[in-house]
Amino acid sequence: MRQTGLIKAIILSAGFLFFMSGSFGQGGFDNSSRALYIYDLVAKYVNFGPGFADSSNFKIGVMLGDYELLYELGNLAKTRPRIQDKPVQISGYKRLESLAHTQVLYVNKSAGFDLQKIKEKIAGKHTILVTEGYEFRESMINFIVVNGIPQYDINEEYIKKEGMSVPQTFLFSAVKTKEDWQNLFTVTDADLKVQKETVKQQQIEIERQKAEILRQKALLDSLDQEITLKEKTLAEKQKVLNVQLVQINNQKGEISSQKQIITVQQQDVKVQQDTLRNQKEKITSQISMIDDQLKKIGEQEGKIKLQLATLEKQKLILYFVVLALLLVSFLGYYIYRGYKIKKEANIRLEEKNRIISMQKDEIEQQRDLAEAQRDQIAYQKKHITDSIMYAKRIQTALIPSLELFSDKLDHFVLYKPLAIVSGDFYWVSSQGNKQIIISADCTGHGVPGAFMSMLGVTMLNEIVNGKHILMPDQIIERLREGVIKALNQVADEDSIKDGMDIAVCVVDFDENILWYAGANSPLYLVHNGELIHYRADKMPASIHYRMQPFALHKIELHKGDAFYIFSDGYSDQFGGPNQKKFMSNQLRESLVAMAGQPMLKQGERLNEIFEEWRGDSPQVDDVTLIGVRY
Repeated sequence: MRQTGLIKAIILSAGFLFFMSGSFGQGGFDNSSRALYIYDLVAKYVNFGPGFADSSNFKIGVMLGDYELLYELGNLAKTRPRIQDKPVQISGYKRLESLAHTQVLYVNKSAGFDLQKIKEKIAGKHTILVTEGYEFRESMINFIVVNGIPQYDINEEYIKKEGMSVPQTFLFSAVKTKEDWQNLFTVTDADLKVQKETVKQQQIEIERQKAEILRQKALLDSLDQEITLKEKTLAEKQKVLNVQLVQINNQKGEISSQKQIITVQQQDVKVQQDTLRNQKEKITSQISMIDDQLKKIGEQEGKIKLQLATLEKQKLILYFVVLALLLVSFLGYYIYRGYKIKKEANIRLEEKNRIISMQKDEIEQQRDLAEAQRDQIAYQKKHITDSIMYAKRIQTALIPSLELFSDKLDHFVLYKPLAIVSGDFYWVSSQGNKQIIISADCTGHGVPGAFMSMLGVTMLNEIVNGKHILMPDQIIERLREGVIKALNQVADEDSIKDGMDIAVCVVDFDENILWYAGANSPLYLVHNGELIHYRADKMPASIHYRMQPFALHKIELHKGDAFYIFSDGYSDQFGGPNQKKFMSNQLRESLVAMAGQPMLKQGERLNEIFEEWRGDSPQVDDVTLIGVRY
């Protein structure tokens, strides 16, 4: 099993490295690749801890140094609007003071922010800190680019300290130690030194080749001089060849073919030399003709020198023409190669356009289907909301009016349903010179909780107003019997856990006595600036493994005493700087601090404290809190 896990980690790591090389190539990071990595890998696969389930959005924050990255993230959020099943929200922050809670926060060293202050700001908020360009292990995940290749390191201890974790693929591919980190730059420096030494050796080789070319040029120049001398010698030897010189004079318009003609003439000379042996006796008769020809030869010598100079110029022109042809050939090759590459790119582009067109048609079909589903959901939501609003009117009508004890007792009621209807309810009644005040928290909230609350109100009307049972422990006992009977609860059925937590108070104005009993719902009494906690029985008003009688508390009341009963929704609310529960201790401290204020002011202040603590976090449960001053 351990070997299988290792093989999976290696395969996932190889896929991750392939994604990095495919996304960034040899050019390092750009804003589109940063956005894709942050959005699709860091945000998608990091485990943000148990508190993440209560978040309404998935927030990605950027400490602004480059607005283009924020734009790229926004474009991704349009096409993929959810991460880990939560809607994505992209935010940019110019100043550290404006930084709000995010799941992922990106900071580039070039933006100039103080990283230590940022770490202090996000401490305890379950935020993955992604940086770029910082030193080893200064943040949770840090990007760098070494020799054009993207690298990163992960500070796993820092991530675990903040209550989060990352997949093993990240840890497997990351730079593990500071020595590995430093070796990246050491290897790069060594490569640069090798490249510099290679360039130096290449320069030496170029200088050597340049000297060799100069030597060969000097050799060619000396050969040209030798050729010129030999040509002059040949011209002097050919003076005796009068017939051939006459032919050269007749061929002055055929300069381009003179070399071939001279070769043919040289062969003819050999033949004519044999003939001259036989014609020596005729030479005397031709002397007069030779004198005339010598004059013409003198004239031709000047012309030949001019032609030789022209040949030298044509030789240089020929060299330039050959060089130009070579350059044109290379240029033609690269033009053809570029044309071929462009043609292949056009073919790939046409294929991509065809695929994009097919995807566009599919997206339009999905959009039409989504719009139809959206309209259907909107209709169903309106129908359900209308039904719940009607249920709210029914629930409100069943709860007794607070006017039943408003004239006798200074009080407040903080009632905040989580949904339109509530699983919490309060109930009051007057029987003679006694005032009954009840706070209850039914199992569940919303519509299921509302059904339980209406069942509880109906039973209390029958128990107190119908049967005139006024002692709190007996009221809860009869209520428990009624719930068990109404829901057909059986002790050995673990799945049936419906019921309610309830606090029942009866104020006897004749005796100045407060009678109290509670099922999982305590009572706080503030007397002379001190809070006294009266604990409830640890069992609900329903079927339970513990079915003992409920304890009855007798409390003497004095003028100015205040008592409070409540559901657990107030103390269980998440919020504050660290997204923790409000807790009962903090509630008790708040009640003691405001004990001297009028009850209506206390209710308003408790509501303000609740909303300030909750902040942007969603309400987690129905809230009921009743305060009464005697």
